[in-house]
Amino acid sequence: MSHHAEIRSALLKETTDGTYKKHSSVKVSELVEPKVVVERRDWPGSVWGVYRVTGTMKGDWDKAVEMVKTMPSELKINKLMYPVKSVKALEDEGEGVIQYRVNDLPWPLSDREAITHASAGFVDDKTFVYATRSIPGKKPVNKDNVFAEVFIDGLILQKLDGDKIAIWSIGGMDPKGNIPEMLVNNLVSDMAHALGKFQKKLRK
Repeated sequence: MSHHAEIRSALLKETTDGTYKKHSSVKVSELVEPKVVVERRDWPGSVWGVYRVTGTMKGDWDKAVEMVKTMPSELKINKLMYPVKSVKALEDEGEGVIQYRVNDLPWPLSDREAITHASAGFVDDKTFVYATRSIPGKKPVNKDNVFAEVFIDGLILQKLDGDKIAIWSIGGMDPKGNIPEMLVNNLVSDMAHALGKFQKKLRK
């Protein structure tokens, strides 16, 4: 199994991990089921942990896949789903890319950057995964940013009956510094509302 396939497989396992505990619930009116449950689990060595947000959308499956397929190397859908200011493919690895991403944090906090393996592909004919994870040994690009570690991150789409689509947003990173709890809660709430933004774009 390639490292890209292994990362996608690891992300998919997060959808069924039973150690997550409820963190909050967020109303996202655009979704089929407006009440979105946000869950969190611990990750060894990280105070941040991993967050899992699950929703159900309605729309064209092929269009949803095409949207997520661009995420390893293009900013547009990344910016819709995450607080990012830049995404760049540094190197094409065939099955995926080496991705440079800068997360946009509010002043006075420094932005976070990471260099990851990133890819998007089918696991089976009803499951499409975009996954990214930091590459050990990489060095910071911009000295003004904090070099964070992404240990599991991405989106999973699963085709349901009719025109329904299940979507999971998984976010796990070590920000390498203190992030105020209020900001963490805001970022997690934004993860939930991003599913609604995805739904609105899917319907256009």
